Amino acid sequence: MSRRAHPSVPSPETGPLTVAGLAALVVGALLAVLALAAPFATPARAAATVVVTSDFEDGLGGWQGRGDAAVSLTTQNARGSQSLLVTGRTQSWNGASLPVTTTFAPGVTYTVSLWLRLPSTGTGYADLRVSVQRDNAGESSYDTVATATGVTSGGWQQVTASYTPGPFDSAQLYVESTDSLTDILVDDVVVTGDRLTPDLTLPALDTTLQPWFPFGIAVEPADVLAGRGELVAHHAAQITPGNQMKPDAIQPTEGEFRFGPADQLVDFAVEHGQRVYGHTLVWHQQTPQWWFERNDGVALTTSADDQALLRSRLRTHIRAIADHYRETYGEFGTPGNPIVAFDVVNEVIDESQPDGLRRSEWYRILGPSYIANAFTYARAAFGPEVKLFINDYNSEYPNKRAPYVALVTSLLEQGVPVDGVGHQLHVEVGRSLSNIEATITAFEGLGVTQAVTELDVSTYLHGGESWTTPPAERLLEQAYYYRDLFAVLKRHASSFESVTVWGVDDSRTWLRSGAAPLLFDGRLQAKSAFWGIVDPSRIGTTATPTPTPTPTPTPTPTPTPTPTPTSTPTPTSTPTATPTGGPAGCSVRWVGNAWNTGLTANVRVTNTGSATIDGWTLTFDFPNGQKVTQGWSAEWSQTGSAVTATNAPWNGRLAAGSSVEIGFNASHPGTPTAPTAFRLNGAPCAAG
Repeated sequence: MSRRAHPSVPSPETGPLTVAGLAALVVGALLAVLALAAPFATPARAAATVVVTSDFEDGLGGWQGRGDAAVSLTTQNARGSQSLLVTGRTQSWNGASLPVTTTFAPGVTYTVSLWLRLPSTGTGYADLRVSVQRDNAGESSYDTVATATGVTSGGWQQVTASYTPGPFDSAQLYVESTDSLTDILVDDVVVTGDRLTPDLTLPALDTTLQPWFPFGIAVEPADVLAGRGELVAHHAAQITPGNQMKPDAIQPTEGEFRFGPADQLVDFAVEHGQRVYGHTLVWHQQTPQWWFERNDGVALTTSADDQALLRSRLRTHIRAIADHYRETYGEFGTPGNPIVAFDVVNEVIDESQPDGLRRSEWYRILGPSYIANAFTYARAAFGPEVKLFINDYNSEYPNKRAPYVALVTSLLEQGVPVDGVGHQLHVEVGRSLSNIEATITAFEGLGVTQAVTELDVSTYLHGGESWTTPPAERLLEQAYYYRDLFAVLKRHASSFESVTVWGVDDSRTWLRSGAAPLLFDGRLQAKSAFWGIVDPSRIGTTATPTPTPTPTPTPTPTPTPTPTPTSTPTPTSTPTATPTGGPAGCSVRWVGNAWNTGLTANVRVTNTGSATIDGWTLTFDFPNGQKVTQGWSAEWSQTGSAVTATNAPWNGRLAAGSSVEIGFNASHPGTPTAPTAFRLNGAPCAAG
């Protein structure tokens, strides 16, 4: 794939887990069984190609035992006369596997369908998981495709899901369980491949918007492969790594730096003449707990020694990132190094606090000084060629705008090197454009550059709306909203470093099913929203929407207890290849903050046992009509009042004594109720 070099654009001063259920299906890390689509002008759709079909009528068809498990044929079948029986499982990851190295291709979207049941001799129920192991450049990743909950011997349960693999040298599709060691029946496995093809004859967004500002797209590694990669190369002047530069992805344990997935995205940008906007150095989410603990696991205090330790960790982290990208791609500001800007601190404003600042672990230990520290360390590490940004959501609301402006004003008066202010702009159709413009104007008076960092426009006006495909009239409203929003941004073009949308297409959004917030539909075809930016005279000329299954959200914004929160995660490094079963002991700490009819919960899960847990599932009851709407750092689902959180690909391993922090946003009918009991891999957990 080739691309013209994007002309340099002078700077202005010289740029949420989706919760869905299908029967008892838990949506996994790289898929979502969501029927979501938006209008697209696409020719007649070609039939998907069948790449795997295993009905076990003529043998095992290449399936083999994984770990200690053995596979054989049995007459307990879903259809036909035979199915696959998996026995001898000694650990939960043992199961049946099928090599797919030559069958799957990175970046191509597949629909996976199979039937699962426990043998007639089985008792109770089990949660079974369909997964893919990808081995790439010496690292193994374990992608959850789907989890079927409550599988019994009483009947077959069908699992159907979409999956888009990231890069791999070898890969295998397999069936395992979350904790049970029961025998498993598998039948009628069908995988169809559907290589999505974008229309590369469309006007490129970066070219269209080049007279005003660079246009960017937030991406994950799977988004720069195959058809999505072609779309990103065609339309984007700039990319933002959605998760790969966040603290938990770069330094999951102290001193262990992982740059592989982030480098893949930077390499793509170099190859296609694109800029890179880094995200993020400091955040209250997706930051491992070790940051805020002494080496013995005791929480840091406000003592001078503990404050010095946290500042040292922050300085080391920032310097390591800057040094890596300088050594790998050359000095910042030179042609070989595409990094032009970085979010230094993310989401530090809380308008409900007297000083307007979020009460995070950073704040608890260091007070507000950590913000200035981060910018000072970043300037020393990156130098003047990388613009340093503060970034936040809902900055268009007056009560959020005021403390945001006050903070930036104070930092500038102190001489803190804040170059730019980021506005996430996770909005819905109808969000006040005059408020957005008022916020832009307020910061113009401070002499800083600005950026739209995480733009998307949901078709939902409130939490009570829900649909598989948005109504045609709402999609038209969305298109006109994009038109009018970009008219506002163009009026202030000299103030903007860049404008970035948060995701490639509607199937890769962090928002819940049906939101359809982006410019391209799940088949990579331009929506009316695209034409709202490029040529408003063509709004409404796209074809009738057609529901399509969609992969899971990828770029993952930042969760917040407000009208337009943002969520989180999905990097690519993962647990070890030998997961274990349930924990010998666990504790759970729950902290919830409620407002009106919404709440945000942070959940800390600690392995109090003596053995490592590889692969975990947390379950709890969430009664009284409360509904999880999005989550981060885990794959979340809810059936009735039962909530399930399964580890993300990168945080499935819990060493003895270690913890993982996850969280979610939820709605409630007016009286929020905290869960009273948690189970990890089926074992009860103590309050911690």
